[in-house]
Amino acid sequence: MTMIAKHLGNELTELEKKQFSEWLAVSDENRKELANAKKIWLNSNIIDNERFNPDNGWKAINQRIKANKIVALPNNSIFTTWMKIAASLVLLTGLAFAITRIVESRKYIEIKTGNEKIVNAITLPDGTKVYLNAGSTLKYPKIFTGNTRLVELTGEGFFEVLRNKNVPFVIQTEKAFVKVLGTSFNVAAYSKTDSVQVVVETGTVQLSAITNTITLTLGNTGVYRASENKLVKTNYLDVNNFAWRTNNLVFKNSELPYVINTLNRVYRQSITLEGNYLNECRLNANFKNQDFEHILETIKTTLNLEINKHNNGYIISGAGC
Repeated sequence: MTMIAKHLGNELTELEKKQFSEWLAVSDENRKELANAKKIWLNSNIIDNERFNPDNGWKAINQRIKANKIVALPNNSIFTTWMKIAASLVLLTGLAFAITRIVESRKYIEIKTGNEKIVNAITLPDGTKVYLNAGSTLKYPKIFTGNTRLVELTGEGFFEVLRNKNVPFVIQTEKAFVKVLGTSFNVAAYSKTDSVQVVVETGTVQLSAITNTITLTLGNTGVYRASENKLVKTNYLDVNNFAWRTNNLVFKNSELPYVINTLNRVYRQSITLEGNYLNECRLNANFKNQDFEHILETIKTTLNLEINKHNNGYIISGAGC
C-alpha cells in the first residue's frame, strides 16, 4: 500500500520505480489493485499538485495524541519512524475506505450499445458529448463531484470534452487512464484486445498506464500495449480511426491487410484473407456513407477477388494481384 501511495504521489525513487514495475508484472491482481487505488485517488483531493506526505500524516496523528493527553515517543526514536509509516498507512486506508463508500453511494448511469453503434451524442452532466461504437459500455455518475470528472469506458468512444481547467476529465479503461481538460479524441479500449488506443483530433490528452504517461496533441496517436507494459506515441493521424463515427473511409494505395483490418474494426466484422499472396494487393478508393456489403462488392470487383460468406464471417480469395 505504501508503494502504491508513493507511486500515485510521484514520490518513488528510481530504485523503487523498478521494484514497483516488477511487482506489477507479477500478476493481473497487482495491476487491478493499482487501478482500484488510482480510481480512489482520482476521486479524492490528492491529485496532481498535492502529494501524499508521510510526515504530514504523522503530524495529524500526533495532534490527536496530544489532544488526548497521551505522551508521544521522542522523534529520534526508531520506533517513531515506524510509527510514522504506520500512521501514513492508517490515514491512507481510512481515506480509501471513506472515498470508496462515497463512490459506491453515487448513482451511476450505464449505457451499453450491443451490436449497434450510437449515432446520436450522449450528453454527460457537464455538457461533454460522447459517441459510442458497437460493443461498448459507458458508465458515468448522474452528477460529477470532487476534483475530477471520472467515467468508465469499455469498447470505443469519441469524446468532445467541455473544457474545465479546474476539473480534469478522466476516462478509466480496463488497462489505462486518459486525462484531459477539454478536447476531442477517440478512445478504443475493447476488453478482448491487448491495447488501448487514443487518437487526438483537437487539444491535449494524457494517456497513462502503470508507471508511465505520454502527452498527445493534435494529430498524435498513442497506444498502450498491456502485454508489454509499453506506451507508444506516433505523429501519424489515420482518418479511418474516426470512420465508425463519420462513415467516411479513405484508402490511398492501401495494402489489402490494412483495408481488411480497418473494415473489421469499423463494421465489427470478421474478414480473413486466404493466402499470403493477397497481401500484395492494394486499393485506391473512398467510401462515404456506404454500407458494408457495397464496400465488399467494390473490393471484389476492383481487385478481381472472390468473397464468400462463411459461418459468422467472410473469406477473401483469388489469384492475387
